[in-house]
Amino acid sequence: MTNTSHSELQINLNPPNTEWTDAQWAEFRAWTVSHLKAGKITVEFTKKDGSYRKMTCTLSADLLPTKVDKISESTSPKKENLDTISVFDMEAQAWRSFIVKNVQNVSFDLT
Repeated sequence: MTNTSHSELQINLNPPNTEWTDAQWAEFRAWTVSHLKAGKITVEFTKKDGSYRKMTCTLSADLLPTKVDKISESTSPKKENLDTISVFDMEAQAWRSFIVKNVQNVSFDLT
């Protein structure tokens, strides 16, 4: 589904929430992360408490804050949770995460 407005092309993706295999969800997760690393995207999803959330977020190094908190040497690295994606929320200017299978829509501008 595409919408054109203000000379920009917007791409929307509505993943099914029940019909995909684990491999398809893994591919969707990888696709989403690749677009997050390329720039800003808007993700609409259902939060754990059942409420709806629309978030503009990124993983693009150019858009992330430059301040990095020091990690103590005693902190062991976390195992990556493939059920969630951690992102930088552009509006809240803070790190957030969402459950991949709770995503209702992904959109981004092609400029």
